Amino acid sequence: MIFHDSIVLGAGPAGMQMGYLLETAGRDYLVLEGSERVGKFFTQYPRHRRLNSFNKRFNWFSEPDFNLRFDWHSLLTHDFSFPFRGYSKDIFPQADALAQYLQDFRDHFGIKVQFNTRVTFIDRDPETRHFILTTGDGEEYRCRTLLMATGPLKGDTPDIPGIEHASSYEDHDADAEIYENKRVLIIGGGISAFETANHLVGSAAAITVALGPKFMKHAWRTHFAGDLRVHDNTLLDMTALKMMHGIYGLIITRITKQEDGTLRVYYQEEMPHWTKPGVIEGWMPVDHVIRCTGWTFVNPELFALSVRPQTVCEGQYALLNSTWESTTPDLFFIGTAMAGRNLRSPTTTLHGFRYAVRAVFNFLEQRYENVPTPNRVFPLKTREDLEVLGKEMIRRVSISSGLFQCNSILGDALVFDKDTGEVRVFYEMPIDYFLESPEFSEKTVMYFTLELGFNNFPGQDPNVFVRRNDPSRPGCVGVIHPVARHYENGKFVKGRSTRGSVGSRYDEDYKGFEHEMDDVKPRNIVLNFINEVAGVTDEIFSENHFFNTEERGGFRELEPGEVLSNPGLPECALVVGGEQVSDFGHFRQVSRRADGTIPPWVHAKLFEISEIH
Repeated sequence: MIFHDSIVLGAGPAGMQMGYLLETAGRDYLVLEGSERVGKFFTQYPRHRRLNSFNKRFNWFSEPDFNLRFDWHSLLTHDFSFPFRGYSKDIFPQADALAQYLQDFRDHFGIKVQFNTRVTFIDRDPETRHFILTTGDGEEYRCRTLLMATGPLKGDTPDIPGIEHASSYEDHDADAEIYENKRVLIIGGGISAFETANHLVGSAAAITVALGPKFMKHAWRTHFAGDLRVHDNTLLDMTALKMMHGIYGLIITRITKQEDGTLRVYYQEEMPHWTKPGVIEGWMPVDHVIRCTGWTFVNPELFALSVRPQTVCEGQYALLNSTWESTTPDLFFIGTAMAGRNLRSPTTTLHGFRYAVRAVFNFLEQRYENVPTPNRVFPLKTREDLEVLGKEMIRRVSISSGLFQCNSILGDALVFDKDTGEVRVFYEMPIDYFLESPEFSEKTVMYFTLELGFNNFPGQDPNVFVRRNDPSRPGCVGVIHPVARHYENGKFVKGRSTRGSVGSRYDEDYKGFEHEMDDVKPRNIVLNFINEVAGVTDEIFSENHFFNTEERGGFRELEPGEVLSNPGLPECALVVGGEQVSDFGHFRQVSRRADGTIPPWVHAKLFEISEIH
């Protein structure tokens, strides 16, 4: 029997991120990997080898943290010393480059990984509460804390009679020549479906994508990196330009194999919009069916009943709380499985979950090692103190990659102590963790986040946001922007938002990029808002929106007889003088427990509590 305080299962990017943090903190840990190498997943996936994650190497400014906003592959280090940018110059790199980066990262930092060690069963000692991990060769490992970084475990197989006649995204033959002049049906409407279709559009005679009763989701519309990306939309162009390919709302009901080897695919298609609503039923002959229907991230059979975590989304994910801990105490899920907490969020991919993994590590340090989560104390007694604190928060929203990538999920908390005239700033932890913790919910607190605001423009296409937001309605900001909220004893009091900016910066170094806009305004909004709580000066800082000088330009009102064009510009639902910032509306709070804590929250637009299994 081998014991470690912490064991990480999986040596992918999440495992390496957690391994680095545990290693540099000098903790007792081990990473167990079932294969022979780090980053094994990326030696096989994506199937057609090009990543859909950005490698934007040039961003004008030199701060390493700021540049991580546009580098979606580098793992986090304390000194930004191991960036990905030297591994590829492509904006969408090859997957092999990421696999090599992860291998080199492990070697460089000496992360403790034991390869070819596949855990087959997980139980718990009822006396010590230590997890018991049994491997395929009968070895036993024990740990206090178990971190599941196993990533996608297997492809979801839809319950369709005859689905065994279909290939899967995971195992279909990727040789495009096999599909030359063939009829191909792809089941699924996600990014893997269109990645596969894009690979075959130059070979197949006809490709049919069966979406089911739903629409395609485009990343440029949803702001979710896991939806259809522009570089995989060739099929859309060819469909629109009548190239024999098609995308339909078909529900596949059965697949049969014919004597000549072809497949007969039966389907239904719902017609709720017809004068006489109904359902069309039929079948089509095809040569190949490929299912691209997503992944499962938790294997219940791996766990003894006593430690089996509850799941959501029909068993796809483990149910997780605000620190990504499962319903089994001390069992955490990190990496892509963090979607069980925030489905369709940045935490589902490397560029976002690296920060969430760091937040889990900081929480573990606090729970087990009595090391407070990262924080800093600022005096707040004078106008000068106010300016120092305000400058720090502007620097955070201008440079922090964690707040930027995990927008609306991670935030900074300012805890006011009016007796001592101090503010303690806690950095980059989950907003719902802050809101449920007595350390914050029973005090005067201000939360800073970066957020999108398209929800204030109902029914609008994101591509029409090509104008500045309305200064008379400061909440009318679609693009990512800073938001500050004031809470007293856990209750929302009020909030403020600043305008958006092209580069999502608001500090002095960004001066001049916004052209006619007064770059002092966002900083003064922060100063005024903090001062409304602290009351350290009677001064009100100017929040003028424009320079309004002949040299720099500015805003002028419409002149008599002047006519402006309005090519369908977005209409904001907020009203002048009304509430511009509300409570954290992207979460729906369920009833508090008897002890006052908040049970796991779910994203209001994603799935319901009834989906827990």
